[in-house]
Amino acid sequence: MISIPGGEPLIHKEMPEIVEQLIKRKKFVYLCTNAVLLKKYINKYEPSPYLTFSIHLDGNKERHDASVCQGGVFDKCIEAVKIARERGFRVTLNCTLFQGESADEVAEFLDMAMQLGIEGVTISPGYSYERAPKQDVFLKKRESKQLFRNIFKLNINKSWRFNQSSLYLDFLAGNQTYQCTPWGNPTRNVFGWQKPCYLLVGEGYAPTFSALLNETNWENYGSGKNPKCANCMVHCGYEATAVNDTFRHPLRALGVFLKGPKTHGEMAPELPVLYNDSEVFEPKLVVENKMSKNNGKNKQVA
Repeated sequence: MISIPGGEPLIHKEMPEIVEQLIKRKKFVYLCTNAVLLKKYINKYEPSPYLTFSIHLDGNKERHDASVCQGGVFDKCIEAVKIARERGFRVTLNCTLFQGESADEVAEFLDMAMQLGIEGVTISPGYSYERAPKQDVFLKKRESKQLFRNIFKLNINKSWRFNQSSLYLDFLAGNQTYQCTPWGNPTRNVFGWQKPCYLLVGEGYAPTFSALLNETNWENYGSGKNPKCANCMVHCGYEATAVNDTFRHPLRALGVFLKGPKTHGEMAPELPVLYNDSEVFEPKLVVENKMSKNNGKNKQVA
């Protein structure tokens, strides 16, 4: 499986050919898009079981337009989803949850998403990675887990389709103690293979895939190991862990699939923290980093 994120991949002049060649190699392609230009460029693509448009949609109209800082984007996304489905394309939605969202609001969004006829929703909590703007909108681990429990409680008829494993959803609800598997979804861009994952952009790049796997000090990263990873529960690292656990414990995974994640009782324990509390990573806003650089206090620019 190959996921092509952005920026916005649809503006790449050679993207239709890139997708076509990947499909010829029998690769499952997730083409990630904000869908603003999908109506314009959709004729350049052919429906295929190997191609899925993964459309970024962070909630209802008010929530999503605020998330992308532009009015009218939600309506364009919905129109693009309907056009893609009418033409026979596979479509999923990619939704990130932030502070201030209620379970009722998210449940209403998921009900709406199912009515669009999409295959499923990829959902995860927003994570305050190094170069993200608006650092104050991200969720902490405990509140993330409680929010997901409250959301799953509302899925009474089990009608929501998620594009994720049952044990990853169970992890989001605080019922599994998992460590990140950052090499499970490696990132390749024009600079090389990104270490250790696409969220920690300041860790450098490896020139080859072999170098990424064999020369990256993976023990430096993960929950409890690195303060930059403290609140991360993102699927790029933890879905691979959940899938491995599914193969080890298929009956447990089946039980969660049939009954849904547990939404009450004690949560699974966190992994032990192996660094000092004084090392806890507190990302700054983009403007703060730029101002610090100008003052000669911080060389990192977001």
